[in-house]
Amino acid sequence: MYRGSVGRFTYWSDRRVRELARDNGIKIERSWGPTSVKSPGAVAGVSLPQVELARSGQRDPNRQAIAKRISKALGAQAEVSFESAPPVQFARGLGRVELARYTVGPLRDKGVLLHVRTLSTAGQRIDLCLFGSLDNLAGFRAADAPEAGWTSSAWLAVNELLESRGAVNTSQWDDPESLSVEALKVALRHGNQPHSRALDEPWTRGYTLGHVPNGEWVAEVYTDVILSPERWNFHESDSMEAGQRIIVGAPLWVRTADHKAIVRYDRLRQDRPGWRNRLGLA
Repeated sequence: MYRGSVGRFTYWSDRRVRELARDNGIKIERSWGPTSVKSPGAVAGVSLPQVELARSGQRDPNRQAIAKRISKALGAQAEVSFESAPPVQFARGLGRVELARYTVGPLRDKGVLLHVRTLSTAGQRIDLCLFGSLDNLAGFRAADAPEAGWTSSAWLAVNELLESRGAVNTSQWDDPESLSVEALKVALRHGNQPHSRALDEPWTRGYTLGHVPNGEWVAEVYTDVILSPERWNFHESDSMEAGQRIIVGAPLWVRTADHKAIVRYDRLRQDRPGWRNRLGLA
């Protein structure tokens, strides 16, 4: 982790951080006692009206200080090794974070999807699909990602999962495994074109914004499932395999030690003639 080093928060959900702190008694404000200063009542024998200035209350520390306090309070509840059996409540890690738009529900123009792929200490592949707000993402706009390519028929079902924080599922994907697979399909395939090389060149997918090469991330978990190997038979071309663990939730923050290392796909598209043809926009 980047604790103690200078960094930048690429994503920061102030609302979620404060909700978590308030619900769990985590103090994130810095307070001071009342202080007052009085002006002199007379100068050189001349009486003057007195003015008293007072201050008291609370002051917000910087984001890094808040993140440290939240991380300390979460402790072992924030899964790192992913050796614990599902479900976990929180997760954190360090690695590549993919950024894309999420365009359904109340966040039609302001939704963002963060995808993280990591490994447990036993070598099991973990996919995290984290849904948040584009307003919390520094340096990106909705216009940076063209709306083109494949879209999922499970958008509304995934949105119901998010709005209910995993408590409600009235869709045809009526079990946790199948709905989690649909959420992962959105993360990996949304915006795909026929015969595209989206895995090697993610900027050729619609809806994609960029990626953070080495981001420190913390997430709240809504659903957490291990897929039954005998039930799922994914092809390698889909970048999905049997036996995965899929976690769906919401990001609290993503922090990087080198903000300049963030890869923006809108710039890659500008530098590559013919990208509109690859996205079917020509």
